[in-house]
Amino acid sequence: GGMTLHSWSGIGIRESLSRADVDRIAGKEHVARRIQKAKVLIIEEISMLSAATFEMADAVCREVRRTEKPFGGLTVILVGDFFQLPPVSRGGEVEFAYASRVWKELNPIICYLTEQYRQDDAAFLSVLSAIRSGNVEELHYEELKARHRSPAELPPDAPKLFSHNADVDR
Repeated sequence: GGMTLHSWSGIGIRESLSRADVDRIAGKEHVARRIQKAKVLIIEEISMLSAATFEMADAVCREVRRTEKPFGGLTVILVGDFFQLPPVSRGGEVEFAYASRVWKELNPIICYLTEQYRQDDAAFLSVLSAIRSGNVEELHYEELKARHRSPAELPPDAPKLFSHNADVDR
């Protein structure tokens, strides 16, 4: 039953909101009901959310819930890894959510996860950790090259990764 923060808060794909926009969105019955009814807001992939989008969602929540507390007093749980995907943008400089005024007001308790559960191949984990920290060395390149397969060598049901929806659709 989850949805994007953009849909949940009613902000859509806007890049900014005027005061009138906030009032209009907060006045939509289905948006107001959803925000009023919520007790906890969980935002996954927080690294992909720009500071501007984070602040727009906050503004709507404050308006609907009629309080100046961050996100209208909702308990907010932010999940994600800022070493992974950056904020989605249409070009230009974009600030991460943690650079926003709202992040500072929320003053979140940060929990760092240190155990790696998705990967138990030590050599590959070393490559992933090097990429994550920006410390890739020749041995990491060699490890990746050793794993490379031509398309002809892959089983027909091998997963395929695409960076664009058009390629997925095709």
